[in-house]
Amino acid sequence: MSIARWVVWLVLGLMVATARAGMVIEVVEDPRYFERQQQVIFPHAEVKLVTFEFESVGGDERGKQRAKQLHDQFLAKIHDLHGGAIITFVTPPGQKIDNYRAKAEQIAKQQQAQMVLWGRILVERSGTPLISARLMLLEPPPGVSADLRHLANMGEGGAPVEVKGVIDAPVAQMRVDFNTLENDVTTLAHFLSGLARYYKGAAREGEQARRWLRSSIDDFRAYVDTVDEKQDRAALAQARLYLARAYLRLAEADSAQSSRWLTQARDHAEEAARLNPYDAGVATVLAVVTIEQGVDSAVTRAHLMRAVGLAPTDANVRINLAVFESAAGQVSEALRQLDNASFVQRAINQAPLPSVQMLREQLKPFEKTPP
Repeated sequence: MSIARWVVWLVLGLMVATARAGMVIEVVEDPRYFERQQQVIFPHAEVKLVTFEFESVGGDERGKQRAKQLHDQFLAKIHDLHGGAIITFVTPPGQKIDNYRAKAEQIAKQQQAQMVLWGRILVERSGTPLISARLMLLEPPPGVSADLRHLANMGEGGAPVEVKGVIDAPVAQMRVDFNTLENDVTTLAHFLSGLARYYKGAAREGEQARRWLRSSIDDFRAYVDTVDEKQDRAALAQARLYLARAYLRLAEADSAQSSRWLTQARDHAEEAARLNPYDAGVATVLAVVTIEQGVDSAVTRAHLMRAVGLAPTDANVRINLAVFESAAGQVSEALRQLDNASFVQRAINQAPLPSVQMLREQLKPFEKTPP
């Protein structure tokens, strides 16, 4: 008896990188199925999402139905996204996905996917199904950054400090939990399509970047316009943060309207900070925005210091602050932050960061000599 039946739900351009594609795989109950080496489906896809049927209580089949609806809606939304793909795993009627869901990340990695989503259906007393879902990023999309090479200040000893560096704001939030959504997967499809388009746009330049970033913005805007903050502040904050990133990258790709896009980036980053004031990633993105806008350096420093306060064990935020302080001529403070970054790495048993040593070497000529 076969272990799995592959049902083509909707496939366009199978195995071709220049077309979007999707497949629903119906898995027959067998605990050994995902222990075997799996064939990689759509191996040339640029952005791939793996989803699983939503767990349901008892014999409720709506978890399968909603998963297939999400599959169809996502596939329809990425109709023009060349290289986009989705694979959805479901079980036949009467069977449940519970045993497989525990291996969701492993399965998605085997499929060389960037994203994986699973969840469950909870039914209210009124009979209304509520959807809770979790999205994991197995390979995060590019973040944003700001180059400080245009800054050169007088150091503490009066000598010009010309240390070059970059404030780096990577995508560090690898999980997005979506709170209960009433019965409809449309809002999830908006978020997932926006993220898929950001993956593509953030890796490109010029007109291609502008095209995919604008469509990413459209999808994320549709998401934030649909979801009430009382319903899901955390996921809304993440959507706003992706909007800020998309606008920052659009400002870089569309210099003619750079000022307009930077203003939008700032507005969405500030809204993300309001919704979730405890996310260090938001503070770092705000620092990038202020640098690109040429705002007073004290404002940038405040954002970077807030990021350090929110994520004291993140060496990257300390290196960002060190880069900024070095560009501002504050050599002693920059070295202190580099020492802190090295301490953090040792405390969590991770190897020293090459960037710490590189910046330290750049600062040596400007370091004050003890009397």
